[in-house]
Amino acid sequence: MPDPESIEAIRTLAYRYAQAVDRREFARLTALFTPDAKLSGPGFHLDGAQAIAEGMSALGNYNATQHHVHHQLVDVDGDTASGETYCIANHLYQDDGGVPRKLDWGIRYQDRYVRRQGEWRIAARTLLVDWTQDLPQKG
Repeated sequence: MPDPESIEAIRTLAYRYAQAVDRREFARLTALFTPDAKLSGPGFHLDGAQAIAEGMSALGNYNATQHHVHHQLVDVDGDTASGETYCIANHLYQDDGGVPRKLDWGIRYQDRYVRRQGEWRIAARTLLVDWTQDLPQKG
């Protein structure tokens, strides 16, 4: 039988991750990951919650980001779980000529979660980019 409370707590982790990144509150990420968590994606690998918070601060190079969290599938097994979360991430920036642009990524996060002292945390996250689109930003 699925555990609705655990599934909702894990879904909330995905929302809090997107909110922290988009608000540039990178230090908040440490509370979403286990201390020894791993985060990897195209061209990067970060070990530990503190390194994840510091590494994700590179997103501050964009004028703005907005992560739209879509559906999520989670399998809970006691105090561990695995899941996949779909997301569209918008990144606003200016190119070398000063032209405003919008870079969109179709993302799937493949995650492992653990529950420690009653709280769910991300233990490992792999960011897969399924597609990208980079266009001039319209007024």
